[in-house]
Amino acid sequence: MNMKIETETSELKMRAWDFEKDHENVIKLLDIVFEKELEAKGLNVKVIFDEFKTMLPLMNFLGIFSKNYKHMLDGYVFEKEDGEIVASVNIGFSIFHWEVAMVATHPDYRRRGLARQLVTKAIDHAKELGAKLCVLEVLEVNEPAYKLYRSLGFVHYDSITRQKLDFSKLSDIPTVDFPEGYKLRKLDRNKKSNQARYDLDLRVTPEDVQVFHPIDRRRYFKPLLIRLIRPLAKFLLKIKRFDWFIYNGENIVGLVSVFPSRKEDSPHSIELMLDPAHSQVLSEPMIAHSLETLKKNTTNEENILVEFRTSETLQLENARMYGFVDIETMHLLGLKLDE
Repeated sequence: MNMKIETETSELKMRAWDFEKDHENVIKLLDIVFEKELEAKGLNVKVIFDEFKTMLPLMNFLGIFSKNYKHMLDGYVFEKEDGEIVASVNIGFSIFHWEVAMVATHPDYRRRGLARQLVTKAIDHAKELGAKLCVLEVLEVNEPAYKLYRSLGFVHYDSITRQKLDFSKLSDIPTVDFPEGYKLRKLDRNKKSNQARYDLDLRVTPEDVQVFHPIDRRRYFKPLLIRLIRPLAKFLLKIKRFDWFIYNGENIVGLVSVFPSRKEDSPHSIELMLDPAHSQVLSEPMIAHSLETLKKNTTNEENILVEFRTSETLQLENARMYGFVDIETMHLLGLKLDE
């Protein structure tokens, strides 16, 4: 559907985006709108979109079997008569919910209702495809956007704080042993370990958060087709990762995942999942182990990113102790579409 509105300078048209046709113009828009956030993280939008392009043939193939992939890159844009894109939104299916992302309006075209129209259109699109739940992230400091989403019915269900460590500080990271009674074991992906990760995620994620971020078994028990395709996807994207379970006796109480940077302008990342009952003694050694892993397995001098639930103050403080600095806090909002 095309929607036309009059502005002071030109006529704008809303239309569905075509990723292959529009990605370069959308990159230009996102670089302008999110300049500070991208610089803080050391991210390059073009690198992200290039990965999408690399995966597009594979996603198109998988889309024959699953809407999960067929609709990953749906979206809408407002464009000027000369083809310049001045506002955008992405709406993508993600197994158990739909995600609204890349909501961006050029500074010269703000306060004209473009974002509201785009997000509304994206939600309607998801509904037409059977969506039951939409989620999105919004910067804590972006109060106008936060108010917009709340006015559309989104509920604030969680917040996360992202932190960054400069690569040069890895050389100063001390070795920290895990406490007595705890041990690391490399993760071997199988039914038993998948069940263990699923159970841990259930314990880690607060019940009120699970209303909008359900811990769906499909996250850990992939269909056969996806399990067969995964090695190809990892090859295409050059993904390298290190994963360990943390055991207390025979009980799994933590998971450490380290993702070295794949290319320039693509940060390293760390993901930690920790049973709250063990956070007091495990938070610091988990962070130290992750950084030690990066120090031994990469020479790519990119930023290191980690994120924690904003309420996890102990983990945030321990990361700061190792030199991480807060770069942003994001509010997570969800909208139930079947109510």
